[in-house]
Amino acid sequence: MSCAETLTLAKTKLAQGKLTPADLDALVASVASAASASCGSGKQWILYIHAAHPSIHAETLSATLHEPAPDKVPQLDPLAKPIPYKSVHEAIRDGWRVIHFPNQRDAFDDREIDVVGYEFILEKLQPPA
Repeated sequence: MSCAETLTLAKTKLAQGKLTPADLDALVASVASAASASCGSGKQWILYIHAAHPSIHAETLSATLHEPAPDKVPQLDPLAKPIPYKSVHEAIRDGWRVIHFPNQRDAFDDREIDVVGYEFILEKLQPPA
């Protein structure tokens, strides 16, 4: 039985006053199974994007992809290869999820510190091959 079907059955039994602890256990197991199938079975890819401004539409200055492979060591080198996305928004449209936004409070001049632009961190979960 799917998670949605288990939830519908539990709601019906609750309305009838017939919901049991076993029904709740079945619901918890169904939700855990669905979460594992959608979240836990894939590999997490991490993408760091450094943008010119804290907006998701700002131009990408550099990007680093962290692949879930033991022999892949990422290096932040904006000139090494083409940047995969022109903006964070473009990456989002391609299925990436932002998991960290840069500080939006103060502008800074990146010539004064060792930071390249505003750092966004994105993730994408991909199923096993």
